[in-house]
Amino acid sequence: KVEGELQKICNTILGLLDSNLIVKASSGESKVFYQKMKADYYRYIAEFTTDQKKTNAANSAEAAYADAASVAEKDLAVTHPIRLGLALNY
Repeated sequence: KVEGELQKICNTILGLLDSNLIVKASSGESKVFYQKMKADYYRYIAEFTTDQKKTNAANSAEAAYADAASVAEKDLAVTHPIRLGLALNY
């Protein structure tokens, strides 16, 4: 039951990130922030699921972290707090 509720909440947030927030982000800072958030939520899903769902969530988290890192390297200073937070999670 708890996993079902967590999955629903994570899916809602991931839907908002993909459909609204990431596509409308205009600055590098906001793009990195939202991509990192997306990766974090996929990582949360990977922590409570098993088998193929776990693998899919982990792969999605890796891809989102890589996207965030790519933008961060171009647009954010090495000492930027969001870039540092990304480095800690990636």
